[in-house]
Amino acid sequence: MSQFDVHAVWDAEAGVWTAYSDDIPGLVTEAATWDEMVKRAAAAAAELIVLNSVPHDKDVQLRFVAQQTAPVAA
Repeated sequence: MSQFDVHAVWDAEAGVWTAYSDDIPGLVTEAATWDEMVKRAAAAAAELIVLNSVPHDKDVQLRFVAQQTAPVAA
């Protein structure tokens, strides 16, 4: 099984999740919700892996690594 990392960053100002991958060239997408971002990233990854001839096994998984910053009242 091939596993590729997708980094997801919450942009509070824009109100969107942005996803990108260093493993899959060209993979950048954004969406207002986590679920929609995952769906878009998976669709883009499927196409870009083939278009960019990224070496992979028959089974491919994406591992989402999320980053979100939140203020804390101290």
